[in-house]
Amino acid sequence: MKVLYDTQVFAWQRFGGISRYFVELMRHMPKGISPVLPAPFFSENAYLPDLGMRLPVKRLDIGSFRLRKKLYEWADNSMARQQLRGGAFDVFHPTYYNDYFMNAIGRKPFVLTVHDFTHERYPDLLPDSRKVIKRKKRLAMAASRIIAISENTRRDIMEYYGIDESKIDVIHHGYASLSSREAAVEGISGPYLLFVGDRKGYKNFSGLAEAFASLAKADRGVRLVCAGSPLSDAETKLLNVLGIRDSVTAVQATNAQLLWLYRHAACFVYPSLYEGFGLPVLEAFGAGCPVAVSSTSCFPEVARDGAVYFDPSDPGSIASAVAGILDDSDATRSLTRRASAVLRGYSWERTARQTAETYRKSM
Repeated sequence: MKVLYDTQVFAWQRFGGISRYFVELMRHMPKGISPVLPAPFFSENAYLPDLGMRLPVKRLDIGSFRLRKKLYEWADNSMARQQLRGGAFDVFHPTYYNDYFMNAIGRKPFVLTVHDFTHERYPDLLPDSRKVIKRKKRLAMAASRIIAISENTRRDIMEYYGIDESKIDVIHHGYASLSSREAAVEGISGPYLLFVGDRKGYKNFSGLAEAFASLAKADRGVRLVCAGSPLSDAETKLLNVLGIRDSVTAVQATNAQLLWLYRHAACFVYPSLYEGFGLPVLEAFGAGCPVAVSSTSCFPEVARDGAVYFDPSDPGSIASAVAGILDDSDATRSLTRRASAVLRGYSWERTARQTAETYRKSM
């Protein structure tokens, strides 16, 4: 069976869970499934080299970033439509929610992976929400089959779209180590709490900041390290108001450095109000890092008994969960043992095998 993918997510995502998901799928497909991914016109995606693909590095000599992006998208979509009309494939699996291909696919089946409903739940926080929401719904209604990356996402699909559950397959992400080696992050020492990823809105960084402020007032002797973008002016202002600016560090880390941060953290804290899956939970499990996580959304489904849970709307609850990990070393060792057992249930081979079965069912 030949499965055709497109390049849309690789055109705009340098790092991120969605592009990593598709690369791991293609890498681990079982025998009998031949994944086909055209080379994008231009990409800086960090994971494509894992497929043996050399990244196109020539930029168009156009000053406007927006115009350059539109031209790249037009070139990629034109190439994809040509391949779709050629029909030399069995199943199509688009890598994001652009519906450019609907007039080119004919009667061939396509499978859509729905990752989450953040655009629907938080439309004011994300760019192009109205466009994404409209396109995603159109694709979901037309898809031969839908993959939901968690039971939580499956419920959202049924709630928002009214799609029957018989059309939806729940297939969890797998796990693979971030890196074959670790690399220390200069300037980070002593006990610290770790926060990973974007900090906007629903990620609830402000709730974590308030919780950390109460831990700092109790003289817990820990810092907060944020792996991700530099602190914004608004975040710096918040930390100053809370009196904790000097105890918070933001670092932009490579995968090898992120692995080091997980391995040496006293606790990984994930206070997000909503996620489709929450891959950083598995990354922390794999590094042996104790995890404190929100009790909402997909987290109990993914982390099971391998994490300590808190109410993300209550900074006191966050602080209490973290303090429990810091104070009880025996309980924390037991927690990480359970996390290791949970992690054994996640593999990309299993994810790819189940996805291959979805492809077969779509035909």
